Amino acid sequence: MLAMKPARITHLLLCALILVPCLSTQRVAAQKQTASDKPWHEVLSTEGRFRVLMPDTPNEVYVPINGQIVHSEFRAFVVKSPVAIYAVLVGDFPGASSDMETIRTAFDNGRDRAMSEGKLILVSEKDMSTANGPSREYVFDDGAFVIKTRVYYTKGRLYQTIFGAPDLNGMPTGMAQYYDGLATKFLNSFKIGG
Repeated sequence: MLAMKPARITHLLLCALILVPCLSTQRVAAQKQTASDKPWHEVLSTEGRFRVLMPDTPNEVYVPINGQIVHSEFRAFVVKSPVAIYAVLVGDFPGASSDMETIRTAFDNGRDRAMSEGKLILVSEKDMSTANGPSREYVFDDGAFVIKTRVYYTKGRLYQTIFGAPDLNGMPTGMAQYYDGLATKFLNSFKIGG
């Protein structure tokens, strides 16, 4: 099996991170949770081999990635609510390296390239790797939105979960807790293996 070069993985991560602005073109407003909020339901993708809780049925979008190095397709499952944006991206790369250090380097390079355009500021970063594969959590700020994203790589497949909400700076404590609760519920419910 051919090992995927770090540059190729970096390109994939960069493409995934570039999708964030595309997903966040609709601005959401800070709101109070109301009694009429719908209950969340589990989204199960047998083809994508994952499960996650979402506040509504996601739209499924195919995003072609055609570059000098990569010709692939991401599947994006997206819910845009009046409160926040939720997305799961999945892309297959069967010839990719499973070397943890190579993937970590690719995560670093993807983060650096995404920030090099000056549109995103890195607020925090956390390694979440397990024995099942490397993963990383990033929190970015684009001036209007805070984007919490987690990237996972396992068995030739790249997954990315994205939660986007208004910037919490200056927001009342109760609203900040509300948005933190939404992000935690969504991001922590994501499971690989459908």
